[in-house]
Amino acid sequence: MALRDAAAVQAGNSIGGRLARGWRVLVENVATSWSVSAPCRTLGRILLSALSVLALASCGAAERTMPCAEVRRCLRYAITVDIPVLDPHVSDLPEAGMIFRQIYDTLIYRDRDSREFAPGLASDWQVSRDGLEYTFHLRQDVVFHDGSAFTAESVARNIERIFHPDSGSSLARELLGPLQQFEILDEYTIRLRLYEPYAALLDGLAQPYLGIASPAALEKYDRLRYQYHQSGTGPFELEDYLPGERIVLSRYKGYSVNPATYEPLTGEEIDRAEISIIGESDADLVSLLGNSQDVIDDVSPEAAQILSGNSRAMLLPTQIPGQSVQFVFNTNRRHVRDHAVRLSLVLATNRIAIIDQAFFNTSPLAWMPLSESTGFALTGFIGEYAYDLAQAQVALAAAGYADTDGDGLLDRDGDPLSLTMLVPPWAQLPEVAALLQLQWRQIGVDLVTEPVAGESQLRSLIQSGEFDLLPVTNHGIDPGILGRVFLDRSRYASARARRPDLNDMLVSAAQEQDPAQRRTQYYEVQSLLMREALLLPIRELVRLRAVRADVDNLRYDAYGLYPLLRNVSIKSN
Repeated sequence: MALRDAAAVQAGNSIGGRLARGWRVLVENVATSWSVSAPCRTLGRILLSALSVLALASCGAAERTMPCAEVRRCLRYAITVDIPVLDPHVSDLPEAGMIFRQIYDTLIYRDRDSREFAPGLASDWQVSRDGLEYTFHLRQDVVFHDGSAFTAESVARNIERIFHPDSGSSLARELLGPLQQFEILDEYTIRLRLYEPYAALLDGLAQPYLGIASPAALEKYDRLRYQYHQSGTGPFELEDYLPGERIVLSRYKGYSVNPATYEPLTGEEIDRAEISIIGESDADLVSLLGNSQDVIDDVSPEAAQILSGNSRAMLLPTQIPGQSVQFVFNTNRRHVRDHAVRLSLVLATNRIAIIDQAFFNTSPLAWMPLSESTGFALTGFIGEYAYDLAQAQVALAAAGYADTDGDGLLDRDGDPLSLTMLVPPWAQLPEVAALLQLQWRQIGVDLVTEPVAGESQLRSLIQSGEFDLLPVTNHGIDPGILGRVFLDRSRYASARARRPDLNDMLVSAAQEQDPAQRRTQYYEVQSLLMREALLLPIRELVRLRAVRADVDNLRYDAYGLYPLLRNVSIKSN
């Protein structure tokens, strides 16, 4: 059977006209061959939002639904971040993933406690000895929300959509790694083939951005309109979507996948969830919980203090596995290319004070590139590079820095030790930057902060390389997320000088199939990052949620970000 181009298959053939067997080729660079500048992407999102409103009014998908307050078992869940595109194969926001986790099932899941892989839409799977082929045996009793049957062709259609050039470079595409081909072996068996081993593939397949959508719905609606007519196999259906305002989900009565992620139903669970996008200030937190919301996701540490002693609400902190909140040094720059300077900055950072003053001790201090909650953190570095102002000053003096003009700032050969840090508005980074300015001033370092409006501007500035420190955090359980930052082909490559040794270590670790060997290799990667002081860890990432006391059984999946609403109930007054 001839190899087939997935993009051509999607563009030129209907589902019924496709071949049932034979490899289909996924061109390696199809997603990266179509790209636009960051400003164009921003404009595109604005236009898409405007077009979304028009589509909402014209396509008949937005009949006004009954308010949540009038529904007996309805959960009101607030998020503070807007979602420009509500499409699992396009969006990369954690808030979007919260929605996708309810609407879609994935081929496999991670058990929320053990984090071991568990069956989802695939009942079982095998991996070839060389790590290049993954064969999935699919469930035969699953039906999409629109009534169509789930088969191997459904998985194939979703993969083709993700690899289509119109998808751009999405997170869904990244999670599939070096996927090259797939083959439908029979109606309920599909095999994926990689062009190189990639041990993180199963982890990617377990994330909500690779939720499987109904091929019938994908064919009926174009990319813009599909946002309002989504159809998966998950425990909730999309009932209503009003961009920038709310997303309404209703319980899917025919749900049958029921992975171990969920508990048996009691009959008291919610029938509907209304996710609202809010912008209220911290001062309104208690009022919101009392009057219009049951859960507020991602509240600030300052807001969390308001809940102290409130019997009607509680704070639900959840550790998020992944990279710790950290600053990466741009080793292309003249000052921080010097190891002594980087080490002195790490030693001059009083992280205990930062955790206390900026986070009110709601987050653990970070010592390593990976958070302890990933299970892959190199714990041998706990306590290493602790706050030591005197040693930081010694290191800078040994590197040739001195205050030659008596202004309190160090220089070397007349070149002032002035550094630039990019500071986006999220994760209390402005507060952290302000504290670092004060702390580093004590050793004669001038830290200049450059405010960043949002993700689009940040990506543009990363490409420029005109900075000394860059804030980075990535969510995920698999240690391969380090490659998103430190591989030479990552979008952060301009934020540091090339390190062939580090790149080779990351490539080797990503391909390693033996779990013990893989763990050892990622320990070695983290050791190099810390010994070379290539980054400054600040804190472990913790997500804070404000929850009304009458909300019961609100849990989050293994990734800590995505709620499992199927078992949530609201206690009777």
